[in-house]
Amino acid sequence: MENIKRFISEREELNKQTLDFAGKNIKRFFNLDMNCYKAGVLDKKIKEMLGLSSSMVLRCDDCISYHLLECHKAGVSNEEIEEVFSIALIVGGSIVIPHLRRAVKFWEEINIMSQKDKFKTKTELFSYIKISLEKVLSEEMGLTDRLQMICDILSQEVKYYNWVGFYLTKDDKQTLVLGPYVGDETEHKEIPFGKGICGQTAVTNQTFLVPDVSMQSNYLSCSLNTKAEIVVPVFNKNNEFVAELDIDSHEINPFNQEDKDFLEYICESLKSYF
Repeated sequence: MENIKRFISEREELNKQTLDFAGKNIKRFFNLDMNCYKAGVLDKKIKEMLGLSSSMVLRCDDCISYHLLECHKAGVSNEEIEEVFSIALIVGGSIVIPHLRRAVKFWEEINIMSQKDKFKTKTELFSYIKISLEKVLSEEMGLTDRLQMICDILSQEVKYYNWVGFYLTKDDKQTLVLGPYVGDETEHKEIPFGKGICGQTAVTNQTFLVPDVSMQSNYLSCSLNTKAEIVVPVFNKNNEFVAELDIDSHEINPFNQEDKDFLEYICESLKSYF
């Protein structure tokens, strides 16, 4: 599993350095790469398998490892991976064999990690998620699509993030309006500043971490299943409050400092898009 951890950590660091350095052309290429693997006529699972096969024929170990991780996330089975490997070997020939060996080992490590509930610590989990998030944060797309993809990733990858959504400030700057979200439908489409946890965040401009919502007097109930909540403010380039990331959990006290740091990192990264 050390190979996976090392790969994720190094890719995260190098992606950040590259995108900090990159101009418009490089960022556009990254955007094309990301959009290419979105579900379309072909679903994401098939596209990731195509990407894996192509990467093996082109003998790019970094790309092979990335697509193996994405294939696993998309639910590709061992039998399907074996057929992808077979196609790559037939198309690429015996020169693919060294890369095939490393790919088999990496896939087995992914399966072992998955069987052990993927990651032992939140630090490992959040580092893994950052690979997908940093692509979303770096690509050229509309704000709504960007926020929706962040919600999708967080909801999919963190099992105790049971409702994930963004509230944006209304023109009057005294009301929050529901934006992109994942989870049960909520009646709270608009929230006045100061009302509930979300409203308090809008007034104080500080992160609110609530371990047990039943202990909060100023709480807007979104669901009977909600046991805990964390709300993180989003600021624009001028450090003005413009939105917030709201996450509900069906567990009591699931959030800690690592969640707070991770979510604040995401919200800080959104500054340039508002």
